[in-house]
Amino acid sequence: MIILLFVAAISCFTLQNICFKQFSSQYMKNATSYFMFNAIYFTIICALYVIAGVNFSLFDLAMVSLGLLFAISFVSAMFFYMKAMEHGPLGLSFLFFSAGLLMPVAFGIIFYGDPAPPHKFVGLVILAVAFYISTRGGDKKRNRRESSQLNADSNKVSRKWIVYILLGSLGNGAIGIAIKLCRIVISEEALIEFLFLGFGQAAIISLGIGCFLIWRFRSSISHFRAFPFALVALGAAVSTAAGNYATVALSLRISALVQFPIVSGFLVITAILTSRIVYKEPVTKRHMVTIVTGLIGIILLSL
Repeated sequence: MIILLFVAAISCFTLQNICFKQFSSQYMKNATSYFMFNAIYFTIICALYVIAGVNFSLFDLAMVSLGLLFAISFVSAMFFYMKAMEHGPLGLSFLFFSAGLLMPVAFGIIFYGDPAPPHKFVGLVILAVAFYISTRGGDKKRNRRESSQLNADSNKVSRKWIVYILLGSLGNGAIGIAIKLCRIVISEEALIEFLFLGFGQAAIISLGIGCFLIWRFRSSISHFRAFPFALVALGAAVSTAAGNYATVALSLRISALVQFPIVSGFLVITAILTSRIVYKEPVTKRHMVTIVTGLIGIILLSL
């Protein structure tokens, strides 16, 4: 069962990355597009959970509160993650988005007395080095020698990308804290209910913000009428619903020390392959050094 959950989580989040990349490159014209897209696919997610069997009698204040934390974190994290994918390569974006796991690790150390062995601090330093490598420019000789590739690379990694991926990573860390609290407060029997409340509140928040932006700025989402958009929204909904169910189910069965390195490691690999094969994004030596170094840092933080 645990192996199946791992396969489901990795497969679903790989599909989710593809759907988000498609949306950010083709349909995310403005903030209104993002929030209305959220409202649509979050609603589909809630419908899927209702079909799976939501027990409304299990709702309580703790679950509603954790669901709200999850909702706010998810909406903000995915907004900045999608913006990062607009300004940088998928592989690097996902790598540093995954680095948000530092927050639940620190949260556990500070508030729940989780152990803080030296290798966690080594992992943090390595992750910081990876981020520095990803953001520094190439030297002039190398630019002349590999001009076309590095010009593309320098355009990909911009200051906007740095800001967006840092904010996205913070949001992803907040999601991790919500899931960590879920392991403490909520039983496995209420897993679907927790996710239903989380995505339900996220849908309401997104719809409210989206409608306000349409009213205030006369924004249009007429480009959503294209049939491919329906496939992107459905793919995002199914992959997000199943992927988050598998992730939270894993967190209730095994230690995060095992879960995070395996899921994050495989997802970074699939993000690199998707970036290169599907989107033809250049993968330079600097990218590969960054990804390998960052992956080592993430694994050390998770152990």
